[in-house]
Amino acid sequence: MPLSRPRPSAARMAALTLAAVTALPLGLVCAPAAVADAVPSTPAPTAQVSCRPQAQLYGATADGKLELFTHGDAAQGSFNWPVIGKRIDGSGWGSPRITLGGPGNWIYSINPDGGLYRHRYDPATNTWGTPPGEKIDSGWGTFLDGAARRNRVTIDDRGNIFAIHDDGTLRIYRYDEKTGAPMPGNGRVIDTGSWGGYNLIVAAGDGLLFARQGGDMYRYRYDVDRQQWLEIKSQAWTSGWQYLRDIRSAGGGTLYGLHADGSLFWYRYDVNAGAWVDTGRRKAGWNFETFHGISLSTDACKTPAQPAKPPVAPRPNMPAAIRQSSDKLIQQFYVDERGWLVNGVQRDPRDLGTVAYSTVPGARDIVDQPVITEQADGTPMAFALGKDGHIWMTKRQAGGTWSALKDFGGDFTGAPTVTRNPQGIVGVHAFDRDGKMWYLNQQSPNSDNFIPWRTRDAYSSMPAGYEKSSFLAAGQAASVDKEADRPFILGIDKQGRLGMNRADAKREGWWVWGASDTSGLGGTPAAARGADGKVMAFARTKDGEIWTAKESTRTDADSKLPLNGFFGDGTVLSGVKTAGSPAVAVNQDKSLGVVVRDDKGYVHYARQLGPDGDFSRWSLVASKQAATDPAVVQLADGQWAVFYIDTDGLERMYWLSDADSGSAQPRSLARGKRSTPADPVFTGGVTAKSHNGKPVVTEGR
Repeated sequence: MPLSRPRPSAARMAALTLAAVTALPLGLVCAPAAVADAVPSTPAPTAQVSCRPQAQLYGATADGKLELFTHGDAAQGSFNWPVIGKRIDGSGWGSPRITLGGPGNWIYSINPDGGLYRHRYDPATNTWGTPPGEKIDSGWGTFLDGAARRNRVTIDDRGNIFAIHDDGTLRIYRYDEKTGAPMPGNGRVIDTGSWGGYNLIVAAGDGLLFARQGGDMYRYRYDVDRQQWLEIKSQAWTSGWQYLRDIRSAGGGTLYGLHADGSLFWYRYDVNAGAWVDTGRRKAGWNFETFHGISLSTDACKTPAQPAKPPVAPRPNMPAAIRQSSDKLIQQFYVDERGWLVNGVQRDPRDLGTVAYSTVPGARDIVDQPVITEQADGTPMAFALGKDGHIWMTKRQAGGTWSALKDFGGDFTGAPTVTRNPQGIVGVHAFDRDGKMWYLNQQSPNSDNFIPWRTRDAYSSMPAGYEKSSFLAAGQAASVDKEADRPFILGIDKQGRLGMNRADAKREGWWVWGASDTSGLGGTPAAARGADGKVMAFARTKDGEIWTAKESTRTDADSKLPLNGFFGDGTVLSGVKTAGSPAVAVNQDKSLGVVVRDDKGYVHYARQLGPDGDFSRWSLVASKQAATDPAVVQLADGQWAVFYIDTDGLERMYWLSDADSGSAQPRSLARGKRSTPADPVFTGGVTAKSHNGKPVVTEGR
């Protein structure tokens, strides 16, 4: 509103606005007129949003002045302006400077020098904080370069800055409110490649992000704390948005759109109702055409906070993770009785006296089995679940030390599984509290950044199988073909059936395989490919025995398409009762073996009698009882070993003897009977940490 002409009073402005609403149909001002989302027949209850009595709106004039307006009905969008056009600064705010509102009375600007500045104005006292105009970052000048870039920056109700870059990535920036210093992870890429088509983005509170492409508006929802994409590219409202030159938010799902004729339109999307609020009072103001940009306080409105989720309980008897890395070292990770993450490095695969142990810096409150992989350059990485439901990662550094844990967020109750595709991209998969599968991928080979969690592939017309999954929330994911282009992800569903996801051939989505006919399964499944190339899975039955089945195919009754899964009755390996989960090993002849801890703590082993043969009876691995489920390490030469923590808290490893690592004597077994010519022999014992420097004593059964 220019200062060169008489300013109408609030009453006069109200009359003008109401007259304009009556005389000017919505279509004539080209505001969005059609919704893609359902609009409730009854407006959503206003109790689902709470707003301050006045929401601050700032208008920057072309000649550099900054004026304050306050909207007295941000929750409903009616015409209510207690403060109209109050000049709060007299110069410096003109184009090309970009002005952005923030929370806590902060106003941000991108200045012609390319710097990002913040300013604090208190409307109650009409004073500016000191220092006035604090530069907190540089390199933002590209957003001043052309109209298409000016609206590609937005600030949410918590001060997080989201920016679309020319490479099509969406990035998040966070600054310490007290010092203005960049927070860890500042400028992190949170989505890649497909944001270049948007010419406007606006954060609307509670993780809501709206993005405009042409005349259409799309909706996203991103949980900053849990680093999860809750919603991706849902069509929010079709047509008409191109006529609004500025779109800002006061939080709580509100949008304020400035039309070229000076009209100010109000909208609100209700996250809880999943719909737009239709109150019939969408035009909130008039005569804003003289401003080259507007901004709002982004925390004026809030939706109800979600109740805090309870901490994740530690998994009882959780196994270790153990893997031989490409440098031939054996990496061990386990969680001790305090919940601390412990790493052991074994330099000689067959010499237990070469293991050295240390705790990972800051790795506390770990509640489930760690998972180990290595990235494309051979650097080992470990992932673990914290009691907060987040997945945490540590990476080996130069000199052999491990980095402090990096928070990857999430909302999970079971440990993840980790894959790496032939392009070198590491992927992490896990089940949330509702049993839905989520995944995140490394941005590029060897990158420290992972693109945040999602349940489906963005920008693909092909739905992801994860969205259809209903896995057991407390279960851990398992995987097969971890370093293949199309890995399998396995889990137990809520009916106790074994289900499996696999990437489709074009990697455009994830498909759910059929659930097993057998139900009542529990624990964490284990699986590997047998000599015939088919996947064989193992899981615990409701009676505590180990069940196994091989993948097969049947025709889906609805789609008439081939459906893969673990069909049929499978086989129960009777003779051992367990409350834990199995681990699987691959012998040199590609026959499979399975190890499990029984209900008294003893670890047992059963093996196929030859490639694709039946299974032997159970045999004892060692005479010392285990406090954890066993883990298996496979060596590059085809040998393997069992690792567990015993009831005295000591680490133990037992190798299957070379003579027993394959089965040269396959035999046909009578139904219901399982035997073997001779029990296999395991040798080993406690590892170096347990000996206090004394020579290692090799044990055998």
